[in-house]
Amino acid sequence: MSKFTDFFKNAFGTETKESELYSEDDISPERKAELIGKFAQEIVDRRLSVPAILFLETVKPLSFLGSQAMIFFEPIVQSIFAFKTYKEIYLLLEKRESIEYLLQEIEKREQKL
Repeated sequence: MSKFTDFFKNAFGTETKESELYSEDDISPERKAELIGKFAQEIVDRRLSVPAILFLETVKPLSFLGSQAMIFFEPIVQSIFAFKTYKEIYLLLEKRESIEYLLQEIEKREQKL
C-alpha cells in the first residue's frame, strides 16, 4: 500500500525544491541590459521599430501570460532549438517594466539613426 501512495504523492505533488525556483532576480542588471539592448538593436537594424513598438504597447498587459506560455512550450522549443537565453527571456517578460525598458531602448536607438 505504501508504494501506491508514494506513486500518487510523487505523480501529483506540487512541492518544488528551492533550487528549481527561478525569478527575475536571478538575472543581473547588467545581463538584463545586455539582453534588452541586443533585442532592441536587432529590431532597429531590421527597420521594425514602428511595428515592434505598436505590438509591444498592445501586448504589454499580457506580458505575464506570454512568459507563462513560453514556460509551457519550453520543452518543445528547447528540443528543437538550443537557446541558451530562453529562460532569461521568459523571466524578463514576467515584468511589465522590462517591456517598458525595451520600448525605451528601441526609441533611443531609433533616434540615433
